[in-house]
Amino acid sequence: MKIVNITGGLGNQMFQYAFAMALKYRNPQEEVFVDIQHYNTIFFKKFKGINLHNGYEIDKVFPKAKLPVAGVRQLMKFSYWIPNYILSRLGRKFLPIRKKEYIPPYSMNYSYDEKALNWKGDGYFEGYWQSYNHFGDIKEELQKVYAHPKPNQYNAALISNLESCNSVGIHVRRGDYLAEPEFRGICGLDYYEKGIKEILSDEKKYVFFIFSNDMQWCQENIAPLVGDNRIVFISGNKGKDSCWDMFLMTHCKDLIIANSSFSWWGAFLNKKVDRVICPKPWLNRDCNIDIYNPSWILVPCYSCLLYTSPSPRDA
Repeated sequence: MKIVNITGGLGNQMFQYAFAMALKYRNPQEEVFVDIQHYNTIFFKKFKGINLHNGYEIDKVFPKAKLPVAGVRQLMKFSYWIPNYILSRLGRKFLPIRKKEYIPPYSMNYSYDEKALNWKGDGYFEGYWQSYNHFGDIKEELQKVYAHPKPNQYNAALISNLESCNSVGIHVRRGDYLAEPEFRGICGLDYYEKGIKEILSDEKKYVFFIFSNDMQWCQENIAPLVGDNRIVFISGNKGKDSCWDMFLMTHCKDLIIANSSFSWWGAFLNKKVDRVICPKPWLNRDCNIDIYNPSWILVPCYSCLLYTSPSPRDA
């Protein structure tokens, strides 16, 4: 039996769920579960945390995602049952790592972890697993599981527009990233200026589609960069429908993504994309990173390098 911890927003959840699928692919006779206890609402009013996003979304967004959820009995065999994110983080600082738990150093969260992927026997896995190489060999299966459902009228019209022009999707994540030392400052205006310049280098006419949680900033700063090309601001997908911004990215012909797992998946799941432009470095941390698809265009960016890699208990 293997159990994979799920945490974070939708993009992070998709990496962790994909890692669980990769484990199942390599161990077809074994049971593979996902642990979603971080999204429990026990004590939630007092200990807020992981539900800052939309909670656990995999089962709601992707009906074909069928891996079973671990219960208390399964969890207690290899790990701890602590049904709250904040309490579990406190527990990780003081409780010993159990024999069957595999918690890699934080520096491994963005690089290929051969030891984890080839783990023999029972195990509990806690990490982010954000490396293309963990599941490159099941990409087609992932694209089926992560296929988007039938769009509503608003998104159906947008898909038609995206597929009928030279569409360029630009993801600009601000909001929480402005206060997050690990990610802030990398995808600044300079990055988007370089990315747009790369797209416009062939002198074709493009339509730029903007996906962002700060449209005012984009209207003031991104719009002037596209010249006389048309620009469309996508603002109709909110709350539980916000996943549709990612799905729309899978229909763009070119993409300029942020250092965000959300737009990473928009690029990875896009079967017809021509160019994907992404920032390097991915985060302000001195660690080995192989999150990039080999065909993507890396644009050098500013980095603070505020962090060196901590131990698992500090992550």
